[in-house]
Amino acid sequence: MKKPGLFFLALLLLTTGCTTRAFKDIDKRSFVLSMGIDPAGAGDDKYRVTLKLAIPQARQETGQTNSQIVSQDASSIPEAISLIKSKADKELDFSHAKALVFGEALAQEDITESIDFLVRKSEIQRIANLAIGSPNAAEVLKASPRSERLPADALFLSFGGTGTESPFIVTEYLFDFYRRMTEPGLDPFLPVIKAYGDEFVIKQVAILDKKRVKLMLSPSETAMFNALVHNPRQFEVSVRTAKANFTMLVKKFNRSFSFDRKDARKLLVNISMQGIAEQSRKPLFYEDWSTYEQETGKAIREHVLQLLRKLQANGVDPVGFGLMYRATHYNGEKGWKIWQELYPRLTFDVNVRTEMSGTGAIQ
Repeated sequence: MKKPGLFFLALLLLTTGCTTRAFKDIDKRSFVLSMGIDPAGAGDDKYRVTLKLAIPQARQETGQTNSQIVSQDASSIPEAISLIKSKADKELDFSHAKALVFGEALAQEDITESIDFLVRKSEIQRIANLAIGSPNAAEVLKASPRSERLPADALFLSFGGTGTESPFIVTEYLFDFYRRMTEPGLDPFLPVIKAYGDEFVIKQVAILDKKRVKLMLSPSETAMFNALVHNPRQFEVSVRTAKANFTMLVKKFNRSFSFDRKDARKLLVNISMQGIAEQSRKPLFYEDWSTYEQETGKAIREHVLQLLRKLQANGVDPVGFGLMYRATHYNGEKGWKIWQELYPRLTFDVNVRTEMSGTGAIQ
């Protein structure tokens, strides 16, 4: 009769030990909401790690966020985090770290080791948003817009799609970035956050060659890149020609890519889009809409061609044409080598079909 009692007593002692050593109450944790990685300032240290910690408050109001910024230089990222722990009275919890920012200088050099750490650390979510911070990651983390209700909430809303929706904001996740780093025929990209005091702007994207930044796109190129890669809900197209001078709000956008069956050196890009006139210098309701549709199609075709040729000239492939070629033209181990020789000579055949569905709320 005593054996069951002894068994439950031993189980209770084991459970109590686990609770005191492994489990930390919520009031004994410091939640890391965003993390920045920059090159160290000087000395033998390699990295400067910056953490934005949330400080709980009984009542939270807009413009009154309470957070703590902690930075530490070290020879490695784990060492920097360990040194930060020595300054804190609570355990660091990375399970809510949804914004991971690399400094511009680090992104220009090599971010391979940083990504390796982020992927290996089990606490960090694979759906965390990645970005490049300018002038550095620490300045981006310090930015706290007045509209922010929670620490780092402005970044979460910008990239999560639950807040603002802009064609200039390109979202990238940790799991997708790591896949692009390791997959031949698919190159990674990162949005660029520029900090201006307590405010920040996100309107550009950087294309990487697996390790470092290779190309920085302009805002207009970023919007077109976003359309080709992520197919956003809507974006604007400005048409300025002799026959048309207006801006179309594109509400439906579809694109497809395929290699010519007769000539693998030709890539077919088919785009179909539908939208309404958002701004015009003259009434459009009684005009011939086909003229405006044709001019819009020409403008989109020119933008797409310029962007694809620019990516090709810089030897990067973030859209994934190389991966598509390997999937449709299997040549065993030689397939990747064949594509590397083919990509610089690839030609693009872009066809755009445009439909104008209205002139807005007025004629």
